[in-house]
Amino acid sequence: MCSGHGRCIQGNCVCDEQWGGLYCDDPETSLPTQLKDNFNRAPSSQNWLTVNGGKLSTVCGAVASGMALHFSGGCSRLLVTVDLNLTNAEFIQFYFMYGCLITPNNRNQGVLLEYSVNGGITWNLLMEIFYDQYSKPGFVNILLPPDAKEIATRFRWWQPRHDGLDQNDWAIDNVLISGSADQRTVMLDTFSSAPVPQHERSPADAGPVGRIAFDMFMEDKTSVNEHWLFHDDCTVERFCDSPDGVMLCGSHDGREVYAVTHDLTPTEGWIMQFKISVGCKVSEKIAQNQIHVQYSTDFGVSWNYLVPQCLPADPKCSGSVSQPSVFFPTKGWKRITYPLPESLVGNPVRFRFYQKYSDMQWAIDNFYLGPGCLDNCRGHGDCLREQCICDPGYSGPNCYLTHTLKTFLKERFDSEEIKPDLWMSLEGGSTCTECGILAEDTALYFGGSTVRQAVTQDLDLRGAKFLQYWGRIGSENNMTSCHRPICRKEGVLLDYSTDGGITWTLLHEMDYQKYISVRHDYILLPEDALTNTTRLRWWQPFVISNGIVVSGVERAQWALDNILIGGAEINPSQLVDTFDDEGTSHEENWSFYPNAVRTAGFCGNPSFHLYWPNKKKDKTHNALSSRELIIQPGYMMQFKIVVGCEATSCGDLHSVMLEYTKDARSDSWQLVQTQCLPSSSNSIGCSPFQFHEATIYNSVNSSSWKRITIQLPDHVSSSATQFRWIQKGEETEKQSWAIDHVYIGEACPKLCSGHGYCTTGAICICDESFQGDDCSVFSHDLPSYIKDNFESARVTEANWETIQGGVIGSGCGQLAPYAHGDSLYFNGCQIRQAATKPLDLTRASKIMFVLQIGSMSQTDSCNSDLSGPHAVDKAVLLQYSVNNGITWHVIAQHQPKDFTQAQRVSYNVPLEARMKGVLLRWWQPRHNGTGHDQWALDHVEVVLVSTRKLNYMMNFSRQHGLRHFYNRRRRSLRRYP
Repeated sequence: MCSGHGRCIQGNCVCDEQWGGLYCDDPETSLPTQLKDNFNRAPSSQNWLTVNGGKLSTVCGAVASGMALHFSGGCSRLLVTVDLNLTNAEFIQFYFMYGCLITPNNRNQGVLLEYSVNGGITWNLLMEIFYDQYSKPGFVNILLPPDAKEIATRFRWWQPRHDGLDQNDWAIDNVLISGSADQRTVMLDTFSSAPVPQHERSPADAGPVGRIAFDMFMEDKTSVNEHWLFHDDCTVERFCDSPDGVMLCGSHDGREVYAVTHDLTPTEGWIMQFKISVGCKVSEKIAQNQIHVQYSTDFGVSWNYLVPQCLPADPKCSGSVSQPSVFFPTKGWKRITYPLPESLVGNPVRFRFYQKYSDMQWAIDNFYLGPGCLDNCRGHGDCLREQCICDPGYSGPNCYLTHTLKTFLKERFDSEEIKPDLWMSLEGGSTCTECGILAEDTALYFGGSTVRQAVTQDLDLRGAKFLQYWGRIGSENNMTSCHRPICRKEGVLLDYSTDGGITWTLLHEMDYQKYISVRHDYILLPEDALTNTTRLRWWQPFVISNGIVVSGVERAQWALDNILIGGAEINPSQLVDTFDDEGTSHEENWSFYPNAVRTAGFCGNPSFHLYWPNKKKDKTHNALSSRELIIQPGYMMQFKIVVGCEATSCGDLHSVMLEYTKDARSDSWQLVQTQCLPSSSNSIGCSPFQFHEATIYNSVNSSSWKRITIQLPDHVSSSATQFRWIQKGEETEKQSWAIDHVYIGEACPKLCSGHGYCTTGAICICDESFQGDDCSVFSHDLPSYIKDNFESARVTEANWETIQGGVIGSGCGQLAPYAHGDSLYFNGCQIRQAATKPLDLTRASKIMFVLQIGSMSQTDSCNSDLSGPHAVDKAVLLQYSVNNGITWHVIAQHQPKDFTQAQRVSYNVPLEARMKGVLLRWWQPRHNGTGHDQWALDHVEVVLVSTRKLNYMMNFSRQHGLRHFYNRRRRSLRRYP
């Protein structure tokens, strides 16, 4: 029968034109090896021998996409392909639909798909497309039987019966007959006449790629080339500030849109790289307009994400963590590099960009599918044919960093504008208080319906140590804008990448159950993260429905605040900050200072300082936290502080505590100096000769600017000690406070004797009227004695530096028989103390005074309560200081039980106190407040020694050293335990 390609005359074949051979089965020209038609144009004779009863139409809607070939003619309905060489083909594929107008109603009205290998003489059934199926567009994929894989095979679709014009109609679209013969080795498409992107251009993640100048790209719109198997609704034109053409896809009517590659056979080490822009703008519209990047290994029958969503503890992911290969509308362009999974190696694979619901346009640029470059260009260049074209600032065969990056990141989210120098991408987030206040004011809140992630810029973390932040997922009270999470997939993952975002490693999982309340995280960076190009990201897993990522707001919202990435493996050993100079020094010294402002003038301080106004009632802590420091034994701390200078009552103190930690991971903070009082004199670190308060500051002890100098105890020493001043959050309005002139480091000589500031290099800057390396030299004369019976306000003012909680009066009556008239009477609500002005005690002999604590009659104005467990702390202590109050040494304790009646006491001035610049202090550490534990002081006198006796005492001191001093002190303590 001459194979259907000739006439049989007297037993011999006379072949048709372009056919030869004995049986007319040898084409003289090569036959097509594939057929592809998406029917966006009229059927071509290059593809089809016969089209009967069908025409291009959109009456069926989008069968695949765009127009389809619709068969509704009144006569025969037949579609026949040209002959094809299918020796290497593997499948026939198409989209099919019945009943765009009226559906078939019996089996004879179904469509048959047949093939012929003899020019149409005989036909073999390949598939019966049943009449009661495909009422909606469906994808049909048929693997070719061996008998159909011949040199000259044709196919036909035909409908044996129908009821006439526009009855029992059907439509077909996107016909593809192909197979492994069409597998290409590498796919590269720059969508322009330029073969490769040019070298000098803007960073790839900041915008589209520019190219070498070619004049060949003249039209505003051209068609997509044959690299792509299907690309309906796609054209090549400019989009989103692209300098030249890109593959622009999408529509505005909600149809499905996709761009599909040919089948390729990847080998080991292949990558897919492209740039993508979806919408070129952010969209919070809840529509399934995202772009899915998928692959198929069964010629398009089933599709899977090129990169699936992998979460911790997912058994299918072998411990890896990854975001799915899906892209939602966002600003600008992104460069994406995906190493192909090993499971695809050696198998025919096709890839596609798929948009289920297209209501906005999207674009692809610089698509490359082939062998990867060295280190995949470290994520900072375009890999094209195994050669890196590096971004500006990167060079070499693997795009190594050649410019300087930030070495730390510090973000308070205190403005609506996101800082582009810190963040590469912030999607689904904004600065607000929808999840409440985390650390201070606004936080970075994530409540978007699509992507929720924050990605930092690349940082040089080779010398970094940690990252810390405040986080929250949902809320305890289940707010509408921050509702409670219910499953692990609503948690937040923290990853890092060292190759420009190509691969990510899980650093920390923010568990959905632990972050309902605000939580502070301090995370040590692993060694692998300490590179010169490390970026971090926080992200919440996507919602997946029926295997597809979908948008939705049902996930619990979350927020971040006060992020700090940095620190140092070797910390500095000194911190100096006067807050006066503008610049970055303040940021480098401190981690964060929530709710503070840098200002001048608070409480009369003309220089700049940090000030906490405290007008908020949001329960947040007000704090100033230092960076980690190396603290060695013998170091000191100095600062100025004022708390509540406007306070007028004895109400809530809202104290500021000075604390330290040696391990920021534990969030365990201790007071730098705990109180050391008579009741705790046996405690570790508490000397019975130096009583002092804890490092707690309030409107009682710091209502005016006060310089604090502390000899740091040895137990705070470490290579990573942090200090903080903190005022705990409350709902009530707290007292304002401020910090200035901070020094932490090596101790200055004698701590500058309390008369100067210690600064860089452990050098003293002395106050006015003081001189010397240690500021111990007075430039003016000091009084050598004191004598005060509190009958003259002028005399009292001249003698005393400080009187707190006490007034001149007679609340405890006359201190008869030793004193008469008024006395210095203490009944204050908080601190009770009296300290003299600096004295020259080089010639002093004794300290004498009259003292009464409470009274025998226990009156309302003069009583003492000794029933409490710490009654010994209600003693009145006599102390002296040789360094302007930095440390106080005990001369004597006076317990209330021994002084309910007035007594006159006399003490020898200690030898160590016989010098210039000595302060004397009478101090009651504890009491029960106004109306309780009152005491009175009178007839205070420092007695001078004669010149003859002074010479004797000085000789005695040189001969016996301190032995006499300690013997006398032990006797004193036995007398007043």
